[in-house]
Amino acid sequence: MSKIIELIDDFRLNQQIQSRKKAYIDLCIWRLNDFKEYMKSEFDVDEVEEVKAIHVKRYIQSRQEAGTEQNITINNRIATLKVFFNYVVEEEYVDESDNPMRRIKNLKEDKRVIITFNDDEVTRIINDVKEETYSNIRDKLILICLFETGCRVSELCNIKNDDIARKHILIHGKGSKERLVYISKTMRRYMRKYDEMKKKRFKHKAADEIEDYYFLDQSAVQLSRSRINKILKEHCRNAGVRKEIRCSPHDCRHYYAQKQLRNGIDVYSLSRLLGHFDTQITSKYLRGLEQSDILEIGRLHSPLNDMGI
Repeated sequence: MSKIIELIDDFRLNQQIQSRKKAYIDLCIWRLNDFKEYMKSEFDVDEVEEVKAIHVKRYIQSRQEAGTEQNITINNRIATLKVFFNYVVEEEYVDESDNPMRRIKNLKEDKRVIITFNDDEVTRIINDVKEETYSNIRDKLILICLFETGCRVSELCNIKNDDIARKHILIHGKGSKERLVYISKTMRRYMRKYDEMKKKRFKHKAADEIEDYYFLDQSAVQLSRSRINKILKEHCRNAGVRKEIRCSPHDCRHYYAQKQLRNGIDVYSLSRLLGHFDTQITSKYLRGLEQSDILEIGRLHSPLNDMGI
């Protein structure tokens, strides 16, 4: 028999070997430990072979009854358990037929409409940034990058100098997945300005005093997620963005996705650009489009356009 706690430690090691990001591993381990504690306190079960589907269902029910989590959050817990028990099966601690997660389905999630920035707000936010200092140019480029590529704030923080090519940027995404995002003419223009200002700002520092990340603070250290959040919120406030918009970097990602759909991009291509694992995740952005937007996209991309009929 194998203790759940021991296999959680094995699972952590396996995830580290696979170069999963620390934040992802820590979150998985936190969820698994919560499940382990529930199994022990409610059923006096602490060995993985004893875990049955009914135990998992009771655990899901307990999270629902606690009333502190939406279905999307509980589904994330279910996803972690599925990954863990798949690992347990692969390592042959239990047979596939005894996998308690085999028939556990996700909960139905509310299909909420995603509300994000409009074009006028984005223009005001970006234009609110002056172009006088190193920080000004950097902050403006950061905002342009968020709105222009739809990258996650963690991905933006982790861009290194070697990730920058002439026409694209290599993004290190969730689950150690890599993808390329394009560099538009506007972004390239501000990247040149930033590169010049960065060179001047740190010209008196030795090379080993400058971290290898693309976006740096005043001390030549990797810019933090919290700092980028503050930059965005400051300029959203100055630009008078509607109160229903949270003004988080993820709202920039929502704007990017909906704007690309309005411009006629297909969901599969958008999914690749966003770094989603499947198009179902991407398709949720369609719910934020007005019917008039859908009709216009259909009109512009009609199958018989340009056929000389």
